[in-house]
Amino acid sequence: MKRLLLLCLFAIAIEIMGDPVTDSYTQEAKREYAKALETMEGLSKDNPNDYFIQLRTGWVALIKGDFTKSASYYQKAILLKPDAIEPRLGNVRALLALGQYKQVDIACKTILNKDGKNYFARSTLAYTNYVLANYPEAEKYYDSIIADYPADTEMQIGLGWSYLKQGNKSKAKNVFAYLKKIIPNEERVTSGASYADK
Repeated sequence: MKRLLLLCLFAIAIEIMGDPVTDSYTQEAKREYAKALETMEGLSKDNPNDYFIQLRTGWVALIKGDFTKSASYYQKAILLKPDAIEPRLGNVRALLALGQYKQVDIACKTILNKDGKNYFARSTLAYTNYVLANYPEAEKYYDSIIADYPADTEMQIGLGWSYLKQGNKSKAKNVFAYLKKIIPNEERVTSGASYADK
């Protein structure tokens, strides 16, 4: 009887105290990102070798908008599980938000060394190279994604604009003519088609 009473008291104590990870999910759902990050950072300090805790702390920092902290926690997760892809994807998101495109390039290429068809890494490289005005490289990544996902209009738009930026209006015109049939009211398509016709 004493054991049963102790077990009941223990269960009630756990219910009242709560589990910090569960609390962080509840806080995230309520958009209380600062509280969720505080919760996870406490866990991170107490559990520096726990992959999931570092990964989750990186995510919470990311959605809170603390991109430097996010990248740091994702790096910790990468060190704990060097072959894992997920912390590398989170790290790329944080680096993108920080505008650190050269580091994004390195991080995405590392992902592709492990997962050669990774959509997120390839699309991010396409975008990053476009932003850095490296249009031939952007074209290469857009093309590789479209080969695997022919109906991906976002990548088609990027390819069309990469062609335009390189002065290849005939290829751009073909891409935008195709896109006008599918998404005729998309501003990037109509303006791209207009530039290609000039």
